[in-house]
Amino acid sequence: MSSSLSSRRPLWLPVLLFLIVIVSTQSSKGRSSQSLFRRHGTTDEHDHEREEVDCFAAGVEDWNTALHIGAVFIILAAGGLGSYLPVVARYVPQLRIPQTLLTLGKFLGTGVIIATALIHMLPAGSESLGNPCIGDRLGNYGGWPGVLAMMAIFAMHLMEFLLTHHAMDKHAHGHQDADVVYKEMEAGGSDTSESLVPPAGHGHSHSHGRKLSMGEASQSADGGVQEAGECDAVAVHTHHTHVHGLPFISDVGSSDGDSHTAHRHRVSTYILELGICLHSVIIGLTLSVTTGTDFKTLLVAICFHQFCEGLALGSRIAQMQYKRLGFLRAAVNAAAFMLVTPLGMAIGIGVRHSYQPNSPGALITMGVLDSLSAGILIYTGLVNLLAEEFGSLEFRNFGRLLKTACFAACFIGAGIMALIGKWA
Repeated sequence: MSSSLSSRRPLWLPVLLFLIVIVSTQSSKGRSSQSLFRRHGTTDEHDHEREEVDCFAAGVEDWNTALHIGAVFIILAAGGLGSYLPVVARYVPQLRIPQTLLTLGKFLGTGVIIATALIHMLPAGSESLGNPCIGDRLGNYGGWPGVLAMMAIFAMHLMEFLLTHHAMDKHAHGHQDADVVYKEMEAGGSDTSESLVPPAGHGHSHSHGRKLSMGEASQSADGGVQEAGECDAVAVHTHHTHVHGLPFISDVGSSDGDSHTAHRHRVSTYILELGICLHSVIIGLTLSVTTGTDFKTLLVAICFHQFCEGLALGSRIAQMQYKRLGFLRAAVNAAAFMLVTPLGMAIGIGVRHSYQPNSPGALITMGVLDSLSAGILIYTGLVNLLAEEFGSLEFRNFGRLLKTACFAACFIGAGIMALIGKWA
């Protein structure tokens, strides 16, 4: 009996060891798929060590209450200074801030917005949605950040089109009755140029037997003649050469043109502020759960980030035109940006004991918001800021030196945000 067992022992021993290895391997895989992943942690430029991270770890270690609460007011001041500076400069003329400086600040903000979208938001969204802690919850598809940014771009374009088109329809409906009366009198053979006075602001001009020049076509109803360059498009009816100017396309046209330009500016500014505020909440939350040396570095970087971003948004808010309570409404818009990052920080402080920054839910939420914000700012920065501001008649009328300075300001703004992207 003993001899038989001794003869079988060498056969069972390898099998037993093999089963133990398989079981231990499977259990470690199960644990890693549920809550753990390994990533490279850098101690210096050439030394890499593998660090184990718990995806569902909650709470923040070494949290400094006084420093984090003080940081809320520091961020509040930095964002408020940037957003309110252009607003106060416009509505408080006693400050005597040169208009050229405000113009350069506006173009500086254009570069800031574009760089924020491409360097701060989109990579952050890619990092969150590509985190191994998410696992296969998103279908192992790595293109989600680009898809979400693209969806935001299309959504903002559609929203802006619908809002602007609605305003144009209201404008056209307001003049529909005058057009009908004019056509009826034309059909009756009466001299419409003498018997019908166009309504104020409609921009009609009539001439018999000759075509009108662009400058004459933009003649206002009160007899004044506008510059030919102020009208970008004119529709001419050849019979009696009945001319309708389209002042809503112009930059400095009639009062109707000004109202439509102001409406488009308000829509694009609100869209811009929406994208910035979504991202600012994430910035505040991230800062409030960061500790140690990283917190101090991130705090300095975010202060510059908030000031530059606030300056960009504040320059757009300062240009918004209101019929009444202009300063109050502009101040409320600036306050929304100033408060949103501290709000995110307050949320982070409140949930710091239970917050799980590497949980799939938190990563997906932050990744989606960052990607959507990137799309909003890419659309606004390229369409409503870069293309519109550099293509406006106002910019074309600038001198060569000022044009060069505006381009330089845009590039400098983008460069500053790109540099800040190394830390924040």
